Amino acid sequence: MEQHDDSPATPKDATQATDEQRREQDKLDHQNDDPDAPAGWQTHHQIPDEN
Repeated sequence: MEQHDDSPATPKDATQATDEQRREQDKLDHQNDDPDAPAGWQTHHQIPDEN
């Protein structure tokens, strides 16, 4: 039986993320982004309070 090693790369310093881990985290961080959303690029400080 053949074994396949599909595990992620191990960094030299385990406290540092690998490039593969950074790309995956970037995808996860931005998975719900909508570039066409109104005021999507603004922070809560830039949006007027309408109370």
